[in-house]
Amino acid sequence: MSKCRVKRKIGRGMITAGFLCLASILLTLNVSGDEDRPFSISTLSVADKLLHIRTQDLDGDGLKDILAVHRKGLEPDETRWISIFWQKENGGFSTAADQSWEIDTLAVIVDTGELTGDSKKEICFLTPGAVMYYGLSGEDFDIEPKKLFDAKGLTVFPSKRSIPIVDFVKDWDDDGKDEIAIFGFEGLSIFARDSIGDFSRETRLAVELSTGMYGSREAAEGEEITGLRASFRFPATRLLDFDGDGFRDLIAVRGDRVIVYTRNPDNCFVEEPSVDVRFDVRTQQEKIEGTAHANTVVNDLNNDGYADAIVTKQSSKGLSNFRCAINIYYGGENGYSKKPEQVIISEGSASETTILRDVNGDGRLDMILPSIKISITSIIRFLLTRSIPINFNIFLLNENDRYSDRPDFSKEVKFKIDFSGETDVQAISLNGDFNGDKRKDFVFGTGEDELSIYLGVSGDKDRLFSKKPAVKIDIPAFGELNSRDLNSDGFSDMIIYYPQSKKRKGTIQVLMNRGGL
Repeated sequence: MSKCRVKRKIGRGMITAGFLCLASILLTLNVSGDEDRPFSISTLSVADKLLHIRTQDLDGDGLKDILAVHRKGLEPDETRWISIFWQKENGGFSTAADQSWEIDTLAVIVDTGELTGDSKKEICFLTPGAVMYYGLSGEDFDIEPKKLFDAKGLTVFPSKRSIPIVDFVKDWDDDGKDEIAIFGFEGLSIFARDSIGDFSRETRLAVELSTGMYGSREAAEGEEITGLRASFRFPATRLLDFDGDGFRDLIAVRGDRVIVYTRNPDNCFVEEPSVDVRFDVRTQQEKIEGTAHANTVVNDLNNDGYADAIVTKQSSKGLSNFRCAINIYYGGENGYSKKPEQVIISEGSASETTILRDVNGDGRLDMILPSIKISITSIIRFLLTRSIPINFNIFLLNENDRYSDRPDFSKEVKFKIDFSGETDVQAISLNGDFNGDKRKDFVFGTGEDELSIYLGVSGDKDRLFSKKPAVKIDIPAFGELNSRDLNSDGFSDMIIYYPQSKKRKGTIQVLMNRGGL
């Protein structure tokens, strides 16, 4: 009996030791396998529905953190919240928010910026009558907001269901300090610090708003009136050197119109527009029939110090006749010429806006134009296969400052159609550089749970991206994708979130690049 007990004890010890040894081997294999992966993945979550995210170094440690704006609850008791996820030194994030609080009920729009003179960021928001902010104290934000100054703009009515992130806190006058812009019915007011640090210096710009009033249909006598809707649209603005003097001007863009507010000798913007240009690219017939729309993008395409303009005219006659005319105007000492320097025609284009990226890393901005061919046959095919093929046509800017008349490269992808409207479309990005070669890489959700990265290639006349993906990542790939270098190591990382998915509407996936591509 005694020997039998000893054998049993030895047997149990051997089993225990063997189990621990096996667990150790499995753990070692798991860690080793994780280290071999090109990305480490963190799954973050917020309560209920995620609305917006902002990636920025909030605490001044050189690492970009995540600010998430989300909504809790259901009508009529919904509330809006801010959640903060701090990036750790190892590039990871906590699964749950490090700090979360309800946004002030009067907040209309929100932004981040440096308001108090240190290297840390404050969370700033506008109310109907004031500029308020949450300040960072120690490792957390003070959840009781402070008033910066009184100001009234067009942000009059807070929404209980949404609060957009709008870039109104920034270095507007290039003095190295953040100023605050207030969008008003009379135009734009930029508030800067005075000698004691108060935001009392105001510069006013007479920026015109687009307004719309929408009433009910004509009612019969005694019929109830359904109400009135109003809209106020502030034009898109951009800080860019228009006249080549080395100072960035404020350029407002609306449709086919560019309005420029240059800087005066005091480094302030002039109140009235210095230049007001309308690129009249639509024909009289198109204006009458309303079959064409124009959109303008301004940027310095060739790095010559002058703001150039790309005016994209999208016309259509029925579903099967999309046509896009890309009109390119180069800026110079005398502004823009009356006629475009180049016109590129693209049949089947499905986007008014031209995307500008330095795709091949040569320092010049290339054009990316999504295109889709629609016919009765293709519509039937779309409905049967529930997918839409879209070509991303890429036009490279050559050394002679001209784009090719035809796409230099084209990348076709197939987007899945969800008729329920309860899921997002495939994640897609052309903003990232994942191997540090200064060329843009192409990221696309090739499956519902598969994200593929196609690296940019050089010296290949047939393609701009690798034929096969350099890596496939097992992750839910139908969502909004942002490609950013979150830890300043020279390699792009990724963030995916899922605003339309019922299952993942509060989920954020963070993919940190290990530099192994």
